[in-house]
Amino acid sequence: MEGSEDSMSGTIGDRLKKFEQEHEVYVSAQDAQTFWIVNARIPKNQESHHRSRKYVSGPNEQGNVLIFQDYARSDAYSAENWGTIKTFDDFVEKSLSSILEDKKEYDQNKKEGCGTSCD
Repeated sequence: MEGSEDSMSGTIGDRLKKFEQEHEVYVSAQDAQTFWIVNARIPKNQESHHRSRKYVSGPNEQGNVLIFQDYARSDAYSAENWGTIKTFDDFVEKSLSSILEDKKEYDQNKKEGCGTSCD
């Protein structure tokens, strides 16, 4: 890896901490060189269980991203193309934007989720 990428991991860590504080969503990111992962967990409200998301892509995936909608409970996933993703930093930024969209939808539809059927 280039030196500039090593210093970038510190700024990504700071960005994730700030995102967690501002949006009350727990996030982590991993750059495994051949693939990238961002995990997110939106805390539960009183009516439903938490929502989890896992985004998986990589430097040679041409913008294709696998999205595991509730990875803690299911292996089900969807695939999207997010356009050009040149760096891990780009992937993290696009993942955080997607997480915010999911959180807005979740907050607007609080009755969605498992409600009283969760254990």
